[in-house]
Amino acid sequence: MAEPSQDKLYATTLQTIGAVSKLPVVRVDREAFLRKHFGDSEHLDVILEHGPQAVYSAESLRRKANSLIKNSAAKTSAVSFASGLAANPAVMIVAGGADVAQYFGFAINMAQQIAYLFGEDDLFDGGGQLTEAAQIRVIAYLGAMFGAAGAAALVSNTSKAAGASLGKKVAAQALTKTTWYPLVKRVGAVIGLKITKKTVEKTVTKAVPIVGGVISGGLTYVTFRPMGHRLADTLTKNLNGDFDDELELNPQFASMTSGSIVIEMEEGVTDEPTA
Repeated sequence: MAEPSQDKLYATTLQTIGAVSKLPVVRVDREAFLRKHFGDSEHLDVILEHGPQAVYSAESLRRKANSLIKNSAAKTSAVSFASGLAANPAVMIVAGGADVAQYFGFAINMAQQIAYLFGEDDLFDGGGQLTEAAQIRVIAYLGAMFGAAGAAALVSNTSKAAGASLGKKVAAQALTKTTWYPLVKRVGAVIGLKITKKTVEKTVTKAVPIVGGVISGGLTYVTFRPMGHRLADTLTKNLNGDFDDELELNPQFASMTSGSIVIEMEEGVTDEPTA
């Protein structure tokens, strides 16, 4: 069977992000999150206005991220296990899709927590919607979580420091006309391939209800924690300026190499937990 094209994989990513962003569990209120975790700090006002990175070192925030990642992984695993108990074969495929939606919903939820911890602005707008610029940020976060090539540069380019110019660029011209669109599309396609594989994986685990639930929850916990650690590591490096000198691909060259996505996914990404 032929692998899906980059366009189809990228479209899958956009559709999935659009769908899961509507789930109540996905959105994290930035101010409420910061008040919860830094409410006892005498510098709370500074943290709320400028972010925790204005008060604390990147390394100390990275250590704090560990507990956030652990808790998010445990919650996601519990939900995945519960949804894995569906015993009706008639809804097996639908349940598999729902489980994948929950998986990526929790991934975006965790990404927001980590991002806010490192000083990023609200992902959702005042109406609870994702703008096009925000969708690019989600692609960057998820790409970093899956270890996609180029995702670190995309995170750096969509960070708070570049956020204002990013929004203006997207508003001023179509996303497809921006010089970094090939990178957005390539990283998005890597995520789309992951979504496709996750859907098959989750559907198979629904075939045997109880055992499937154990497998589903276990796989979620094992894979979810390293995803969070990758993003936290990326944002830590970003705060420390480690990406300042990173070279960007020429757009024409990037478009010619877009066909290598499957090879990158298979050889360059692993779900093995980090130390």
